[in-house]
Amino acid sequence: MTTTVTAPVTTPVTTPVTAGTPAVTPAGTSVDDGTTPVPEAQRTSTPGDFGWIWPSAQFSFGTVVLGALPVIFGLGWWSSVTAILAGVAVGTGLLAPLARFGLRTGTNDPLSSGAHFGVRGRVIGNVLTVVVALGFFAIAVWTGGTAVMVAGNRMFSTPTGSGALTVSMLLTAVLVILVAVRGHAALVSTYRITAVVGGIVLVAVALALAPDFDPGYAGGEFALGTELHTWLLAATAAATVPLSYAPFQGDYTRYMPSATEPGRAVRSSGVAMFFSSLFALLVGAYVTTLLPSPDVPWLQGLTDVVPGPFALVVALFGFAGTLPQAALCLYAAGLSANSVFWRASRAKVTGAVAALALVVLYLGAVVYGAMDAMSAFVTLLLTVVAPWAAVLMVGYSLHRGRYTAEDLGTFATGGGGRYWYNAGFNPRAVTAFVAGSVVGVLWVNNPLYVGPLANATGGVDLSLPASFVVAAVLYWVLARVSPEPSTRPAVQAD
Repeated sequence: MTTTVTAPVTTPVTTPVTAGTPAVTPAGTSVDDGTTPVPEAQRTSTPGDFGWIWPSAQFSFGTVVLGALPVIFGLGWWSSVTAILAGVAVGTGLLAPLARFGLRTGTNDPLSSGAHFGVRGRVIGNVLTVVVALGFFAIAVWTGGTAVMVAGNRMFSTPTGSGALTVSMLLTAVLVILVAVRGHAALVSTYRITAVVGGIVLVAVALALAPDFDPGYAGGEFALGTELHTWLLAATAAATVPLSYAPFQGDYTRYMPSATEPGRAVRSSGVAMFFSSLFALLVGAYVTTLLPSPDVPWLQGLTDVVPGPFALVVALFGFAGTLPQAALCLYAAGLSANSVFWRASRAKVTGAVAALALVVLYLGAVVYGAMDAMSAFVTLLLTVVAPWAAVLMVGYSLHRGRYTAEDLGTFATGGGGRYWYNAGFNPRAVTAFVAGSVVGVLWVNNPLYVGPLANATGGVDLSLPASFVVAAVLYWVLARVSPEPSTRPAVQAD
């Protein structure tokens, strides 16, 4: 295929737009919604910003608590370390290449996915983003609410229990919602502070507990009967932590100049995500080996084992550190839902999503067992995130990284454009995604659900590699057998 050349594109503005270049918005106009490419003049972020974005999210206790899962599953300290290391490496490897999409399109990743799934098929990414975001919002606010409850009990002898936790979570959620509704600028302004403070608090926690830590901790009863099967479950859970940000990454790369070298964005995102996730999850596992009972809420258990005065600091940071991560998730959910309900403002849509998030939070943290729900959520999550990411990676190669940003938004203007495919859906990508997701679900093996393929392979959970590989290979084959019109270069005007 020869190099792509440009042609004028009809847009709502008067300036002709080059294929692959976001539309120009009048100076002084701010774009922060789920339907419009960010104007080049407003794309002032750099790949180095990932050094603040990812640690800010990962150093919150909403992520750290996920490091408890390998120990809760029964693994010893060193087995937990290797499972976390392997899982984070795999998850980061699948996440980082997606950093290229926001650079090329100036839009968030669910909207960018319309280039491969079709303008209407992008709804798969929209739904996926909302589900992932609401799940991790619930986990983050659950830990933040626990922090408020614990701090109140220590300072004012207020009660603990489900009622107190419900009130505390509501207070935490209200502040998170206010930040998320304000949008991108409000989020970014919190990252540098919380990344630094979060890192200091986690290091302090590790040092405070060092005298009691036993690196020879042997673990307990294996959740899946054998160490190998349980180790694979723990590694899968760890892989989910970086990979879960796949639908969110474009929220930030769309604010980076289109001339940014893609490899630099990929490396910056990957390095920041790998080390921040690894550190956060290892601290979570480290702390959990010292907790007297896994039945106590994790943050409450942490404050019980650290020195008295430091417990209040930990509890207060548990609340403050929740804000950037939970707001990041809620902002992403609102941004993605906005491209489905594009006639409403992003702020209004985010408010509606927040109401749904509160319901999910209450059901997950109060009505049902939080840790059981968490383990099932993080492992099942990969079965849909991985094949979605696979389609985008293969699609990027098929399209050679060339996109027409304006054609991604034709769902709001009556259809048409390079990514319309069949009535707005690309059957090649949709078929590959569905096939990968089904295979992934059938291969899951966790304490709440065992798929038939996992039984056929002796209980080995291959949901992550199987779902990714099936989707990637099938999409590539289908696109080769029946080439996509959108992969053909634009015709140059004489």
